[in-house]
Amino acid sequence: MERKKRLLRLMRFWFFGTFMVVFAAITAYIGIFTAGDWWVALRTGFPIWGLTGSLCLAFYLIYFLWLWRRRI
Repeated sequence: MERKKRLLRLMRFWFFGTFMVVFAAITAYIGIFTAGDWWVALRTGFPIWGLTGSLCLAFYLIYFLWLWRRRI
């Protein structure tokens, strides 16, 4: 039980880190081409962040269900 909790905490850390890296990279990349208008960069990047966040959440839930079915 404790091992499962540690594995889930580790997976949360990696998915949150993945999301933050994608958020920063996409915002900076779009910001370069919008001539420093960060509001446009934020609005333009929203679908990509939404997709990344949804995928991170979906994979976390799949991992959660898979982990709780396993006997560790």
